[in-house]
Amino acid sequence: MKQYKFIFSSFHAIYRLITASSDIDNFLLGISRIYKNIFDADKIVIIYKNFNSNKYIKVYIDKNKQSIKKGNNILTGKENLILKEQKEIFSEKEMVYPFVFSEPMGIIYIKKKDNLKFQELDRRWFLSMCEITSIGLKIFNLYNENKKTMINYINSLTKLLNQYVPTSYINKESIFYLTKVLGKEMKLSKEEIKSLEYALLLHDAGKIHLPSRLLKKQKPLTDEEFKIIMEHPYKGVELIKDLEVLKPVIPIILHHHEKYDGTGYPYGLKKDEIPFGSRFLSVLDAFDAMFFGRPYKKRKYLDTIIEEFELQKGKQFDPDIVDAFLKILKRPSVRKRLISFL
Repeated sequence: MKQYKFIFSSFHAIYRLITASSDIDNFLLGISRIYKNIFDADKIVIIYKNFNSNKYIKVYIDKNKQSIKKGNNILTGKENLILKEQKEIFSEKEMVYPFVFSEPMGIIYIKKKDNLKFQELDRRWFLSMCEITSIGLKIFNLYNENKKTMINYINSLTKLLNQYVPTSYINKESIFYLTKVLGKEMKLSKEEIKSLEYALLLHDAGKIHLPSRLLKKQKPLTDEEFKIIMEHPYKGVELIKDLEVLKPVIPIILHHHEKYDGTGYPYGLKKDEIPFGSRFLSVLDAFDAMFFGRPYKKRKYLDTIIEEFELQKGKQFDPDIVDAFLKILKRPSVRKRLISFL
């Protein structure tokens, strides 16, 4: 009975991995640990299909079960046969089974520890677990297809935005570089950094729906005109709200014109009331405008930019984010890289 409970709890663990894993490597590492623990495996190899490159990738779990490593991607004749015929291999020392869910997606190979043998019950549980794992791999495949569609959508939208609203232009390469460096400095996750990159590309997308005469106006805006400009965060959210993968970006875009002291818009939020992503974005967006300049504004030197951030710390910008940002700006390697973008 204990063994059955252990197996069923492992099924639940696989389902949790499917819903919670942020990328394929984390999913495969978690899966490998589960198989290794249940079957007292000495060695586990997973071969899965990368649907972006249409090639198979071999993955091995290390001895301490803390990470995975990728090896030779050339399939053997035996592996190709298993994929083609979708047949299992079962013996006292090894189990091999293809991952299939409407199409071949990979193979798992498990070798038993030297003094132990696989039993028929192991085989039955192994086949059931492989079916669940196949579903997980299929979900990651569908997610990647959706992600590619989303990236194409973002690229099309940003091209249109740069043509229609030249004042919204950002230097894509430098802003992605700074997002990664500052994100790492502030110990952000890969998912948080990716959401910030999307937000930086799309934060002014709502301006597409504003009158072009206002966006190109050189003279100060009237109160009525500024009220219209203040609508662009809402309009930007409308453009992306139906894309599931961009849900984390919505609050960042909606609040990217809030200021740390509460004098921004649309809601006059202050300090931690403002989403972290919006506070992060406002620092990098301001830097981009100062460092690269705009059609209506000359670029500034790094030392001048640092002085401006010091002056606006606690007013327009979050002091903690500014401190982290100025710390990386003072690194010679970062300065050298930024200058290369000019």
